[in-house]
Amino acid sequence: MKDVRIDKWLLVLLYTLAFFMTIEWLKPVEELTDTGHIILFYGFVGLALLFGLLRVPGWIGVPIKVIYITLSLQYVFLEKDWLSAEALKMTMLDVQQNFSFIWSGEWMSISYMFRTGLFFILLWMLCYLIRFWIEYRKSVLLFFGMTVIFLSVVDTFTSFDASFAILRVMIIGLLLLGLLFPLRLSAKTKTQLPISSYLKVTAPLVGLLLFVAIVAILVPIKEPVWPDPVPFIRSAAGLGDGGNGEGVSKVGYDPDDTQLGGPFKQDDSLVFEAYVDSRQYWKMETKSTYTSKGWIQDSEELNPESQGRFSDLIGGQVLVPPRERADVEMYEPLPILPYPYGFEELQTTEGFLYVQEEGTGKLTLNYDEPLDMTYRTEFVPPEYSLKELRETDMDSLDSMKIEMDEYLSLPEELPERVRDLAEELTASAPSVYQKAQAIERYFARSGFVYSRDKVAVPEKDEDYVDQFLFETKRGYCDNFSSSMVVMLRSVGIPARWVKGFAPGELKRDDNEEKYYTVTNNQAHSWVEAYMPGIGWMPFEPTIGFNGVSNVNFDIEVAEDDLKEQEQIKRPENKKKQEQEKQAAKRKNAQEPWLLQIIPEWLRSWTVVSVIIGVVIALVGIGSYATRKKWLPRLVVRRSRSKSEGWETFAIQYEQLLKHLNRIGVKKPAGMTLSIYAKEVDRMRGDDKMSTLTAAYETGLYGQRENNQNWTELRKMWEDLIIETTG
Repeated sequence: MKDVRIDKWLLVLLYTLAFFMTIEWLKPVEELTDTGHIILFYGFVGLALLFGLLRVPGWIGVPIKVIYITLSLQYVFLEKDWLSAEALKMTMLDVQQNFSFIWSGEWMSISYMFRTGLFFILLWMLCYLIRFWIEYRKSVLLFFGMTVIFLSVVDTFTSFDASFAILRVMIIGLLLLGLLFPLRLSAKTKTQLPISSYLKVTAPLVGLLLFVAIVAILVPIKEPVWPDPVPFIRSAAGLGDGGNGEGVSKVGYDPDDTQLGGPFKQDDSLVFEAYVDSRQYWKMETKSTYTSKGWIQDSEELNPESQGRFSDLIGGQVLVPPRERADVEMYEPLPILPYPYGFEELQTTEGFLYVQEEGTGKLTLNYDEPLDMTYRTEFVPPEYSLKELRETDMDSLDSMKIEMDEYLSLPEELPERVRDLAEELTASAPSVYQKAQAIERYFARSGFVYSRDKVAVPEKDEDYVDQFLFETKRGYCDNFSSSMVVMLRSVGIPARWVKGFAPGELKRDDNEEKYYTVTNNQAHSWVEAYMPGIGWMPFEPTIGFNGVSNVNFDIEVAEDDLKEQEQIKRPENKKKQEQEKQAAKRKNAQEPWLLQIIPEWLRSWTVVSVIIGVVIALVGIGSYATRKKWLPRLVVRRSRSKSEGWETFAIQYEQLLKHLNRIGVKKPAGMTLSIYAKEVDRMRGDDKMSTLTAAYETGLYGQRENNQNWTELRKMWEDLIIETTG
């Protein structure tokens, strides 16, 4: 396509645009790597494109480019000696040595100087391809697409912000495609397009692109509707910064919470069994310091050691005040022991001493290694008064800021939008408890998804909570609980992060006694918030978990509040279920017996619509497949209502021709009607088709419509069309 000459000034514009597109490849290299002196690469690209534009012969251009590369390498790597003979000698020695490395396969030993020289050669080849695409192919679509893909990948998977780079490349690329298309068309048609006509063709494109660019820059960017899938891809591949790099972790208790996030592998290994009358959350420890990536515990104050022993796990005396007990049998050794809320005493058959740390709540034994053991915990389940909870006020917390400082601290780099969201959620809540409730309920009605296998790992400059709240909205208990703690602290409510196990699965032994089996899959985290005048109270923000707090509704609660509570926590309501069953029975009693035998799912309008649509489609397909049988009879029936005469007969004869063509008796092109009629009669063994054809030709050419016996012709036509139907 080089036979069509390109105007020199247009060629200058094309090469200039190509230069600016090429350097977009170099900008991420400068920012993401240790590459310096990037201006030297810009200069080389400009020099190579300029030589192509000026048609500099190779015997001149190649030595100049080699000299440019050599001097650039010496300037960067040899500093002060870069113009000396010694520098040239060192350069040649480096090249020789690196060729030996390549020959021996020692690729990692190649020097940075040699690698930089190879990069210059790569740019040289790219500039040659650009000249080929512009002047010969007259299309840069491949180069344009590769540039967009490169910047998109770099922007997505690295810290480089290519937002405006992609915009620039889109404008430059579309402009290049638009300017080259008329030239490509001219080359195909072997016609020279005058420059004046060329400008008229391309001027609207240039104006439109400039307008779109201005609008794209000025219009505010809207937040994405869909969650960013990239963190899921990175976490599934184990690429998250600061992560363990192993991709998928195993679910279960892990004392190290410095880096949260990433998918978990399910594990139903039994950890312990607990004989207890009611479902309990099994607390193990709390952590107070949020690091923007996970949790640590700075201070640990210890309680005095306590000791207890007993000999029989079944039976025992009821203590005053009334206590409950949980007999726990460990199957998987843990460094600390799980215990229910309201814990007061621990007893073991071996008589081990135990220590409970006040700062973390950890319950440990005076033994160096974790044990497979059995122990009993005695506890008084806490019960909270709704009246007292609703009387908690923020002023009381203000006076406790110094002693609660550990549970109010947040990283300085916490994004402001996390605080703004917390303020927005709690602005209308009058009490401390209701503010905590507002945050707890936020997740269940705001599009968050509980998942263990597609969970993001925060990047180096990302906050774990911010990523979950605003980017992914997908995670497991650690995401939900950490987010609630951070938001509680953002509005001045002391909160701490709690680890342990969910209640587990209810079972019964051979004696019909209840017990709960707790596996690694039940490893869980939740929240404790400080209620002034009451103490630490557990909250459960994770979707699908019901929580453990026992609230005594000792005041009248608004009906809407109760409905919302039922919707979020989904407690069992036998009375409501019974009412729904009775209503369903009354509804069934009023329905006809035919409707009662139809399954409920078949009564759905969606299902009915689908069924009707399928039936209509099947009827349509069947009708079309059998049209050769029913359509002629329909034509005959409709024709009987019409008056006899030439016009009606002419229509009937044409319908007969269509019918014969439809059943496979086609009239060859060029064959007269009379010969065609004889062929039909020969196949049938009569002369009806010839008689009808003669009457048709007589009426068509002789115009003697009144000399025909139209009644007899109609009967003959009906017989012929019906007989050929079968």
